[in-house]
Amino acid sequence: MERKDWTRIGVAAVVVLVPGGFALGAVLAARRYRAARASKVGEESDYRDDREDDRGERV
Repeated sequence: MERKDWTRIGVAAVVVLVPGGFALGAVLAARRYRAARASKVGEESDYRDDREDDRGERV
């Protein structure tokens, strides 16, 4: 294969794989931040929504 072919393959790989890497990194960072925040508060690491509406019922 010629160098030009490898360059095109490399550019295609970057265009396809980099956005997925950013998305995966964002998801992992969000999970880590949420777990750290929950441990600071003393809650479990899974998200729980404890809000109530005007009648006192859970949303």
